[in-house]
Amino acid sequence: MISSASCTRPLQQALVPLAVSVPPAALFISGKAGKGAMEEELDTQPALERQRPPSIDYLFQVTNFTKPEIQRLYRSFKELWPNGTVALEQFQAIYASIFPNGNSKNYAELVFRNIDQSGSGAITFLNFITNFSKIAKGSVEEKLDWIFGLYDTNRTGFLAHNEIFNVVKSMYQLVDASLKPAVLSTICRKHVKIVFKTLNIANGGRITKEEFVSRCRADTEIMKTMELFGSFSRGLVVL
Repeated sequence: MISSASCTRPLQQALVPLAVSVPPAALFISGKAGKGAMEEELDTQPALERQRPPSIDYLFQVTNFTKPEIQRLYRSFKELWPNGTVALEQFQAIYASIFPNGNSKNYAELVFRNIDQSGSGAITFLNFITNFSKIAKGSVEEKLDWIFGLYDTNRTGFLAHNEIFNVVKSMYQLVDASLKPAVLSTICRKHVKIVFKTLNIANGGRITKEEFVSRCRADTEIMKTMELFGSFSRGLVVL
């Protein structure tokens, strides 16, 4: 169970939730990849009521993955979802299996919405691999841009107190479903207070993406954590 002492964890654990966002889904998908010979190309069979991905050459151009890595991820993705798309309920099921002691529904939906930028209600392989590329092999700016999008649930271009509170709350629920509402609320308020103080956000204020990126880059501990998460994420594609 999470105690109130958890509020004193380093800020980067609240600001850089990469270890509990796309990587678990990617780990689940990567784990499905077999050790057999790679496909020469992505699936070229006629699409029967399913979503076909762009060509491997296109995916190679728009991501930071190698062609073998793209093939591995695609084969695993197709094994899990033969029609080529993932619905919200299916995405939430992945998180539920990874975090059996928590209530992952809200956090999984936040991640899903951040990947499904068009609001189509489904994640395609293109959606998945381009987002995973930012986290696994992207620049610091790309990683921070993705994190900002996770918190910017209202899509206003600013982060406000309620948005950060809701994401932090969903993260605590993710790992411990037993927290009572009053206890959870108290823990999250303290945690958000730490975030606001470190990012130099006035009480009741908000922060722009540019300010968020700049202040995160200026924090040595956050940058160290970014490197650790980057190494973790990159390792998933070779599992």
